[in-house]
Amino acid sequence: MSPRTKEQNEEIRRQRKQEILRAATLVYAEKGYSATEIGDIAAHARLARGLVYHYFKNKQTLFRELYEDIMAKTKQTTVSHFQQDRPPLELLSEYARLVCMQVLKEPALSRFYMRISLDVHLLYTEEQLSTFEWVKAFIEPIASVIEQGVQQGSIRQGSVNLMAMQFWGAISQGMNYLGQLQQEQKGTTEQTENHQLMTVIEEVTETALTIVRAE
Repeated sequence: MSPRTKEQNEEIRRQRKQEILRAATLVYAEKGYSATEIGDIAAHARLARGLVYHYFKNKQTLFRELYEDIMAKTKQTTVSHFQQDRPPLELLSEYARLVCMQVLKEPALSRFYMRISLDVHLLYTEEQLSTFEWVKAFIEPIASVIEQGVQQGSIRQGSVNLMAMQFWGAISQGMNYLGQLQQEQKGTTEQTENHQLMTVIEEVTETALTIVRAE
């Protein structure tokens, strides 16, 4: 058998790191940052503890990369969505549904978002990361679409940045509620569960749109 190429080794390394990060997401969703140990993540990923340390110097380094990876993907999804050439309210409505549906598909990711705001200070100092500045940058594409809607008359007059922040806040709270509801409904019939969850998604979407829609 011929030795692996540099590219193959890099791909194996990338895949292994992703396996570790996925395992860390699941363990974190269950235990939170302080209670999570590298051994827990290694066990969940079915890897040797020492191998995890081969990829990440310590727990903080691992969770920093996890945080930055998830936030970068979330931001890219948002940017890509709002680059579409469609009516502002339609884009905002579909974005709210898209984010909420992600909670149902990946419940551990929902719990990650719920917990991380309380733990981010354990990963970074205020000088290293300003969560407010990150949110400001994150909502830029939302604010841009809201501004288009204001100009077209479909969205009310007001501070576009404030409306974007409030719109995202309504969705975030809806995500948290959906995640909790999904946990509570374990044991109910699938049909009943799906109906209730989809109803909540529509309610979250309508609440978020009420914040920006012109009267």
